Amino acid sequence: MNNKATKLTLFLLIILAMIEVAVMMLMNAPEPATEKVDTNENAQLVSILPVQLTNTADVVYLPAKVRANVSATLAAEKAGRIMALAADRGDHVGKGQLLLKIDDRILQAALKQAEVAMRDALSNYDRFKKLQKTGAVSASEYDGIERAYIVAEALLDEARVNIELCRIHSPVDGNINDRFVEAGEYVQPGTPVFEVVDSQTVKVLILVPEKDIFALHKGDRVSFSVQPLADRVFTGTVSFIATQADESNNAFRAELTIENRDGVLRPGMIARVEFVRGIRENMISLPLSAVVPSNGDHIVYLVKDGQAVRRKVQVETITRERALIATGLTNADLVITEGNRTLSDGQLVELTGKEASQ
Repeated sequence: MNNKATKLTLFLLIILAMIEVAVMMLMNAPEPATEKVDTNENAQLVSILPVQLTNTADVVYLPAKVRANVSATLAAEKAGRIMALAADRGDHVGKGQLLLKIDDRILQAALKQAEVAMRDALSNYDRFKKLQKTGAVSASEYDGIERAYIVAEALLDEARVNIELCRIHSPVDGNINDRFVEAGEYVQPGTPVFEVVDSQTVKVLILVPEKDIFALHKGDRVSFSVQPLADRVFTGTVSFIATQADESNNAFRAELTIENRDGVLRPGMIARVEFVRGIRENMISLPLSAVVPSNGDHIVYLVKDGQAVRRKVQVETITRERALIATGLTNADLVITEGNRTLSDGQLVELTGKEASQ
């Protein structure tokens, strides 16, 4: 074997040794670490509430309307031309304050005539009364003079009343809500001229269904709210309950009365009245957030073995913040109260940190 052949053989032996070492290293290498899969990576965080039987107030909510204590439409009582307007829309007026004056010049002349006739009749009456005591006049003459005096007195009173009817005064302390006429306009008796509203005290009108009427009593303090002031709760006193139901809807009219000196309650506002109808004993009461409307039904989600379980329930009644459940739940159930709006049946759930540690 020549020198060249020997070198080639050594080279091949070295290559084979290197391949053998590489194979051994691959065979003895540790397996690559696999990433740990979190089985709860798709779980929905939820809050739960254990179901308990409680005694819960059965609260009735009814729509109502705010009314002014007095809303008076004032009308002209005598025909004539309007000589002066003493108030306008938005003005605050006192009880008895002059609002409008109708031309009364003809009636003033009639008043003067009546005053003259009255003086003459009174003078004759006094004179004949003295003569009647002495027997100088007959009874029939005296009776005629007395009748003339009585008629003159009545005509004078009528003339004064006619003058007064040419003036329109406010019947209450309140505000001019509207004015229907202008200065110089000719009006007939019965023509509307002003609308005066007293809203320092307001009334809240409620139509109470027959089934709830015995839960309300005169003198009760009842809470209500209005939409523009949703953060405020007002309290009024039941001042009236109708004896007879309205034939159109079989509801009984009731009224609350409340002081409104700050004027924040405006007549015409829609109110929401609430009062307690009774106490529901041994009922399941849930936050409204736990109940999900679904195609006309109500459902809740329970937690069982780390999964959400859909459950149909029957809602007995709904109050401002709670739903009373008639059927569908038992004391052993854990109801999801938060995180339930996007759940599906069988979805993995995980309790929030606070509840998971309990």
